[in-house]
Amino acid sequence: MSLFMLLGLLTACLPSCNNGGKSFEYTLTDQTGSGVYHSMAQKQKTLDKYKAMLADLSTLPVSFMYDGIEYRGLDTGKNGAFKEKSRRTTSGGNKVTTVVELSFRDNIAVTLETAVYPDHCAYEWTLYFENRGRSDTKMLENLCAADIVFEGSQPVLKGIYGDGGIDGGCPYAPYEIALTAGKKVAMTPETGRSTYNYFPYFNMQYGDGGTFAAIGWPIMWEATFEHIDGTGAAGSGGEEGIRYRAYQKYFAAKIAPGEKIRTPMTVLLDYEGRNGDIAANLWRHWFIDCNMRKPGGELFEANISGCTSGMYGEMVGANEANQLEAIRKYLDNGVPLTYWWMDAGWYFEYGDKSLDVWLPTGTWMVDTKRFPTKFRSISDFCAENNMKTLLWFEPEVVRLEKKLRDTENGIPEEYMMCDVLADMGNPDFIDWMVERVSGIITEGGISLYRQDYGINPAYYFQAANTPERSGIVENLYAQGYYAYWDKLIERFPNMMIDSCAAGGGRNDVESMRRAVPLHKTDYDYTNNEDKQSMHQALFAWFPYFGSNLVGNTVDPYILRSNFTPWLNVCLNINSRVLKWNVLSTYTQELTQLQDCFYSDYYALTAWSRGESDWRGWEFYSPETHKGFFEFFRPEKAEQQTVRVMLKGLEPDASYAVRNMDTGEIIKATGRELTETGFELELSPRSTALFTISPA
Repeated sequence: MSLFMLLGLLTACLPSCNNGGKSFEYTLTDQTGSGVYHSMAQKQKTLDKYKAMLADLSTLPVSFMYDGIEYRGLDTGKNGAFKEKSRRTTSGGNKVTTVVELSFRDNIAVTLETAVYPDHCAYEWTLYFENRGRSDTKMLENLCAADIVFEGSQPVLKGIYGDGGIDGGCPYAPYEIALTAGKKVAMTPETGRSTYNYFPYFNMQYGDGGTFAAIGWPIMWEATFEHIDGTGAAGSGGEEGIRYRAYQKYFAAKIAPGEKIRTPMTVLLDYEGRNGDIAANLWRHWFIDCNMRKPGGELFEANISGCTSGMYGEMVGANEANQLEAIRKYLDNGVPLTYWWMDAGWYFEYGDKSLDVWLPTGTWMVDTKRFPTKFRSISDFCAENNMKTLLWFEPEVVRLEKKLRDTENGIPEEYMMCDVLADMGNPDFIDWMVERVSGIITEGGISLYRQDYGINPAYYFQAANTPERSGIVENLYAQGYYAYWDKLIERFPNMMIDSCAAGGGRNDVESMRRAVPLHKTDYDYTNNEDKQSMHQALFAWFPYFGSNLVGNTVDPYILRSNFTPWLNVCLNINSRVLKWNVLSTYTQELTQLQDCFYSDYYALTAWSRGESDWRGWEFYSPETHKGFFEFFRPEKAEQQTVRVMLKGLEPDASYAVRNMDTGEIIKATGRELTETGFELELSPRSTALFTISPA
């Protein structure tokens, strides 16, 4: 059964919901055939747990302190502090949402938004506190979005680090930490960009299974993982487990009248067993089916873009003439571009002054000296050649000196949070920026909105704190950031958003429900081995991301090191050493593989960094029995051969495995390819790519 067929079945088998009641029934889908699926027993177990939580909100795993009193859950019992006012349940696609409205002390309205994905063993919640009174509330602090214990022996925490890595490490490097007695791990992105250094996606293994957890928060979160015993206390003996806590890093505040704050979103996905491949693909299924936007009703397609950022200082030296010339050159040389990428530097600095460098942001007006049609001629030419256009923005960051800011066309001073950051917590600013951006997109015929955030905001948020208002500005800012994207999507429902924050700095799960990360890192674009390492790890978590191809030279090793769902070709097209025939051959090769990136994913070698080890991975669809796998032997890898052992194939099915370099075809059963395999020999600094199809 394909992922797309599964969506249809889930729609047909939606739960029967009792709106206003505390219980409702679900019809689970019993999936059969090959592929990775949750068992019916695990689905029922997760569903029962979720239903029990909704039936008794005192068991909701959140905690906080209000006016010096600690609260755990939302107790609506006879002596509880919360009173349920309403409850409504709605269903759509493969998601069932329940919203519970409650009252709390001091005219505080509490809203619990929850959702369950019955056939994916996943559920989530977010908590809102709104002051509907006429005076400030008491102090709300220690606001923990998740405070939950997972019981089971031999607990282990697994995941990957974020962009930037840790202590000079490779971005997206994996980690595995045994949570032994007394062990406690804390993670937080100190820059204030939510996926820089640390990554708010985790895999907690315990007992005979585990749980994935994700935090939906675009700024500074913190998560802790603590070894526990059966009493919940560390080191006191008894049943092992993990206490998981997640929250906005800094929050201790009185809420002003009319203000509404929220917790980060908590997402949990349960699974059985400790098979890493199965767990990773269960996560990927949920991520693809239940999170990724579908512009026009379809998953966002794989693409190859071209740009001239390396030639023209991003877009500072660009104009309509040289952009059209560059597009023609790529197309004339057989490079199958589907997007044209226009990055920073297309705007006036202020007034009608053109830029010297791209950095002075704040005046969002197209430089009509260089782009007299405001990109329309570029977009029209692209449309004639079955291409679209992408345009870069950085709406929150203002780098112009105050004395140079454009009072007519720049961000109004009343919308500034501080000297360099516009206030995303101000709804008026959001409306202003939506109008400005929408006008540029519409006039220019732009198809994809790219948003950057090249700043570490933590300092500015902390500077805005006061003793009784710590974290409020940041909290409202985070909500406004999501609201801004939602308004853009409402205006342009078929337009994808590219999430960039000086690389992959703001790619939390809520952002990924609105966007894709085309530019996952600012890390050295020329380091092919580290690209391989990043891709091998990140594919298990994100089905869609991009890679930048830069420089003057190309060969199969370089090109295949960049094979991702979005390839951005940013070469010096005037270089005399650029081999256009090689570029055309291997970008055409990528187009043959692009349908596979939403398939199941398997790492075929252990993760490593550097030039000493082989790397390989596989994409395979059990529905179509098609896929591909690729291997790399870096320059200093002494091992001459590896035994290729594929994964996920049907044992009794017959397959044809075709070497894309030699044309040689191996015909074998799935059992032979997964249990016996075959020897692959490569010379140093070389690569091999094979397709899989039914024999």
